[in-house]
Amino acid sequence: MPTARSEMRAAVVDGIFYVPGGFGGLTSFEAYDPADDSWMELAPVPEPAHHMMVTAYDGKIFVFGGGPDLSWQATAAILVYDPLKDMWTAAGAMPERRMSGEAVALGDFIYLVGGTGGTTAMLRYDPATDVWSVLPGPSQPREHVAAVAFDDELWVIGGRWGGTGALATVEIFSPASGAWRDGPEMNEARSGFGAAVVGGGIVVAGGEILGARPWKALASAEVYDTDSGAWKLLPELPAGIHGMPVVGYEGTAFVLGGSDRAGGIDNRGRVLRLSP
Repeated sequence: MPTARSEMRAAVVDGIFYVPGGFGGLTSFEAYDPADDSWMELAPVPEPAHHMMVTAYDGKIFVFGGGPDLSWQATAAILVYDPLKDMWTAAGAMPERRMSGEAVALGDFIYLVGGTGGTTAMLRYDPATDVWSVLPGPSQPREHVAAVAFDDELWVIGGRWGGTGALATVEIFSPASGAWRDGPEMNEARSGFGAAVVGGGIVVAGGEILGARPWKALASAEVYDTDSGAWKLLPELPAGIHGMPVVGYEGTAFVLGGSDRAGGIDNRGRVLRLSP
């Protein structure tokens, strides 16, 4: 990556990966084209942020909340990027401050799940009407969590919460019924990791284990296999890494940036890829 960074997310529009902010980046904004393995610099993010929640909806990039500095005070800001104009605009505010959660576009809505700075509720945003709804969150509160849209449902995976430490559990929300249910547990508990839908399954990679010393950055990766209904181990990353997105594109999982040091900032800026 042109700017090594961690504690950020990414979103995909028309085959281009967009990566805003994060530690090491904060206001820098870059895009990756997997077709020719190249990066480009874009209009800077209007406000510095790390631990934001990022997703793509209707051809635009939505950035929710995050922390502006090392005070770890979450914001309620919403920023929207238009790739056609290379331009950012502000879009009101979330109902509450939040960081370290996940934003997922599913159907006509964007769901914000997990994180700290506010409540443990799940927030649902309607971009067409700019209206928010407050929904029950997963039964286990989570932050530094990963979530994906899979088979028309929201899968909320791993994370950590206070004294519970890193989690291997999965909870699934059905928009059709409005209910949560338990999903299949991962082989390894992890927080601060990335997840993406790849080739009909869900790939998770990296993460960190905090709490009892020594802290640990994880190199392990797994894929949820729909045929078996279970998680299977994948080849490990070259090194333990956390605080990075995983992007799925044309059957390949891409890992972008991240930090080698659990609980700290030691950014490398690598792009890794795996075809599971």
